[in-house]
Amino acid sequence: MVSGIEKHLKIIDFHLAFFGCIKRIDLMAYGEISIATASRALSEYRERAPGSVDYSAKMKAYIIKKDFIPMFSHDAELALKYLAYRKIERFVSESSDIGLARLPSLSATLSEVNVRKITTALTLSQPISLNYYSASSDLYERIVQPLAVFESAGAWYFRLYDLDALDFRTFRFSRVLSVKSMDAYHNKIPVDTEWEERVIITLMPHPKHPTPGALKLDLGLTDNTVCNMSVRKALAGYLLNALNVDTSSSAALSPIEYQLYLANRHELSDIPSMTIAPGFYAHDEC
Repeated sequence: MVSGIEKHLKIIDFHLAFFGCIKRIDLMAYGEISIATASRALSEYRERAPGSVDYSAKMKAYIIKKDFIPMFSHDAELALKYLAYRKIERFVSESSDIGLARLPSLSATLSEVNVRKITTALTLSQPISLNYYSASSDLYERIVQPLAVFESAGAWYFRLYDLDALDFRTFRFSRVLSVKSMDAYHNKIPVDTEWEERVIITLMPHPKHPTPGALKLDLGLTDNTVCNMSVRKALAGYLLNALNVDTSSSAALSPIEYQLYLANRHELSDIPSMTIAPGFYAHDEC
């Protein structure tokens, strides 16, 4: 059984490894402990890992040094969930006679080292150099500034600013081969309007489905014929892909496989991420 102090040390190590820093209030919230216990745990960590962290009076936080090495191994996906949702997950229930706790997944096992370097750069606003395997342009190296993380259809992605191309892009964590820290980037990064702006996605039962009444129940439709969802502009295509929505101009996809249809396709035609939405082809006329 893990002792209380070891549990607290692991929480500290988790925050330092993936976020590059930890405040006493973070440890108190995550570990559900008092201020005195948190202070003792932080002192114990510094004694066991001398030279690993510095205290920043300006940030009121402990910051990792350049040669920081975690004391423990951690779950990279747990860190991404915490960063994306501020959701604390501790234990996953075992399967019961009622049903499965979780269905099998084809998601790749994420590299703990790569994930923590990316998430640390994100939380500390630092650039990184990474080797990335793109589906469209094969392997290449880029200097980027990570900005946000999100999950879609069982895969984890991060939004970034490409300091070479000077534009915003979305990368998949599983396609990152290596990551290196870089010196601070002093130029101001522009506002990511696609991330800040939201759009409305209007869904309806697929017009060619044999039993649209059942699909209306899935969408919670009673008096209305469509369902409206608000989403970040940059994530529109990812959401439609995750929901298996037919976004073709003439409802051409199988209504059995794609039971939902995008009713306002014409309003979303200029969004770059729509190219990954099912049936949304760049040469289609809106």
